[in-house]
Amino acid sequence: MNKLTLVAVLLSSSLIVTGCNKASSSVNAAQTETLAIPVEAAMARLGEISSSYHTNTTLAARAETDVISKTSGIVQQVLAEEGDYVKAGQLLAVLDNERQRLMLAREQAELSRLDSELKRMSEMHQRQLVSTDVYDKLRWQFDAVKAAVDLAELSVRETEIRAPIDGVVARRYVKTGQLISQMAPQSLFHLVANAELEAVVHIPEQQLAQAKAGQAASLIFAGMLPVQAQISRISPVVDAQSGTVRTTLIINNTQGQLRPGMFAQVELKFDVKTDAVLLPKRAIMLTDNQPSVFVVDAQGKVERKTVHTGYSSETSVEILSGIQAGEQVVIAGQGALKEQSLVNVVSTREF
Repeated sequence: MNKLTLVAVLLSSSLIVTGCNKASSSVNAAQTETLAIPVEAAMARLGEISSSYHTNTTLAARAETDVISKTSGIVQQVLAEEGDYVKAGQLLAVLDNERQRLMLAREQAELSRLDSELKRMSEMHQRQLVSTDVYDKLRWQFDAVKAAVDLAELSVRETEIRAPIDGVVARRYVKTGQLISQMAPQSLFHLVANAELEAVVHIPEQQLAQAKAGQAASLIFAGMLPVQAQISRISPVVDAQSGTVRTTLIINNTQGQLRPGMFAQVELKFDVKTDAVLLPKRAIMLTDNQPSVFVVDAQGKVERKTVHTGYSSETSVEILSGIQAGEQVVIAGQGALKEQSLVNVVSTREF
């Protein structure tokens, strides 16, 4: 074989190998371009969302009192125990009142005598058989004894310990046979009015304009269903140190399932939108504080869209503009995506 023939053969072989390599590279590139990235998605939907503020609080009784005795004596009977519901004026305990009753009987007898004498003297005074001075002295004496009777009756009533408010007996300190001193700072019972409870929360100054009396609130307790409450009053003064406003909530507790001292998580709902476009929070990406999402089109490719957000909850966020309800948005796998990436939606999550 001469040299010219050998060169021609080598050139032909080189062209064949180069053509095969180019064909192989084209196939690999096509395969790379059509490789779909697996992602999770969710459908933008219409739903309810609210502007809310979350905080913690502790329940307290709206009214509570310590019951003390206005007189001295030995306890004869105890008629209420811890946990009993009592009405205002209900008898809780009775002190020994024999001395007070005897004094009352004596004053009543004296009043009865003076009453008869005053009637007789009145007739005589009308007939001018006695002087006005004598008649007036007897009438004054009658009034004094009547006041003494009222005072003796009060002494008897004070030996009966009664509830000053409607409520539950939280503590019973008194015991039968115990000597009670008059007006001593010795509590016999501790009553708590728990038909209505209250809770104090501190709202930031920035959200004060949204809060108003009568507004709804939701309280969450461990192991219980949420309990509804409402704002009763808002302090007119802002705390200069914390920048918050003292706000009092009222909770209806007629069922008696709540107790003063219970810890609760509070959600104050300032504004509710019932027909907002919602997305899971996981769908939102922030770039230079600008929120955006990846939207999946009909061809399975993604387009990055800037959105404007509104209210948010624990899991969802309101979309004011940028996408519409029904659009499919990537919620997992965004880190591997870029504009016009081909995706494979492996699951569509409900939220």
